Amino acid sequence: MIKEGSIVMPGDVVAMAEELMPGEGTFQDDGAIRSSMLGRFKVDRKKMLAIVEPLTAKPLVLKEGDTVICEVKQWMDNLVLTDIIHVAGKKRQIAGEHDAALFIANISDEFVTHPSTKYRIGDIIRAKVIKVDPLIQISTKGKELGVIKAFCTNCRKPLIKKGNTLECPVCGRKEERKIADDYGMGNIDRVV
Repeated sequence: MIKEGSIVMPGDVVAMAEELMPGEGTFQDDGAIRSSMLGRFKVDRKKMLAIVEPLTAKPLVLKEGDTVICEVKQWMDNLVLTDIIHVAGKKRQIAGEHDAALFIANISDEFVTHPSTKYRIGDIIRAKVIKVDPLIQISTKGKELGVIKAFCTNCRKPLIKKGNTLECPVCGRKEERKIADDYGMGNIDRVV
């Protein structure tokens, strides 16, 4: 067995099968436990596992159920196109595709006639990932999902919540959106 704390390369023998069992970052090959990645060798003494911890952070891959923060980029007759800018509760950047589709049926539990009645370009929304392949699909059904920051379509100033509508503090324009229950509180890391 090599010294615990050593840096190992993929394929390096870290221990023998008689000494330890393969754990995360390792695999067994003809009685030898080998590293499957570049990392630091550790031993889990409770479970007697050989472990290799990666030296670099693994990329963040979206999965169903993730809470995401998105910016509305475009809407059409039956969907809203968004750019995922953050995954709630995660500190790393997203690997791969950032575009997500919000179909009209997934906007609200209420009937929606057109996506533009609930979201406008530039709105920041909190959504749930409901599908990742072949196209990332999101949903804003639920009181904790929806717009968390919106801008006046007249003067582009941030809107403030007044009851169930949003109002511009500068020009007084009132606008309707599918609003999250914590609109305007700035809590982008709320996982729902």
